[in-house]
Amino acid sequence: MTRFALAVVRAAATLLPQAQRDRYLEQWRADVEGARELGLSPLGVAFGAVRVAHRERGPVTLPIGVLALALHLRGSTKVGAVLAVMVLANLGGAILLVV
Repeated sequence: MTRFALAVVRAAATLLPQAQRDRYLEQWRADVEGARELGLSPLGVAFGAVRVAHRERGPVTLPIGVLALALHLRGSTKVGAVLAVMVLANLGGAILLVV
């Protein structure tokens, strides 16, 4: 099982850009080899590596405008800031409907 998990990790590392490949491969191998000690499945850890490699490979879409502000304030406890973002988002949506 561990051999197969290590093969999956090697395959996942090939999906990454060359600059990141060595670092992730070393880390993932250590994670797979130490998974049993923590009560985790080595294969589950390997498939997690595949998910990370797939995510790292794709283009990054940066949020803009009100979405960026909302993401920045998503954990905020300031009611005024959250209400301001909601008002801006609703005004922006209304303007798009009119245009």
